[in-house]
Amino acid sequence: MSTTTARPWVVAASGIQLGTLWIMKTSIIPMLDARPYGDYVKNAQLIDMHLFHPVAFWNGLITAGLGAAAARKSASPAQAAAYAVGSAAMLGVGLASEGVNRPIWRKVEHLSPHTPPDGWARMRRRWNRAHDARTLSAAIGVGAFLLAQRLGMRT
Repeated sequence: MSTTTARPWVVAASGIQLGTLWIMKTSIIPMLDARPYGDYVKNAQLIDMHLFHPVAFWNGLITAGLGAAAARKSASPAQAAAYAVGSAAMLGVGLASEGVNRPIWRKVEHLSPHTPPDGWARMRRRWNRAHDARTLSAAIGVGAFLLAQRLGMRT
């Protein structure tokens, strides 16, 4: 993929990532959190995350890589810095997804809806904090990539 193609791609990919994470943060997570334990588990087990988590991980990594390539070919140090910040942020999305959210979700997939496991509240808090972190990382990524695009218009 050429840098000319990669530059709009990183904006689009990070924006789509932010949109999916935002929907989850503002709709799905509050719905699940409002449910009693058994309903939470039953409803969560109906959500097929076998596609979403790998997409979050790989989209984060690929977008980070393309942003890093765009940074190396930037016309100015400011534009390169903006691409680098966006890349680091999208790497954060991928790492939080794969390193925290996905392992916890895999545990939830196998929980009994009848008896909460030890540390259930802590597990949910950790998952929610990691989701907040990856959502914020995606927002930073979008903002940094948009700034990089803007700075590129000036050169």
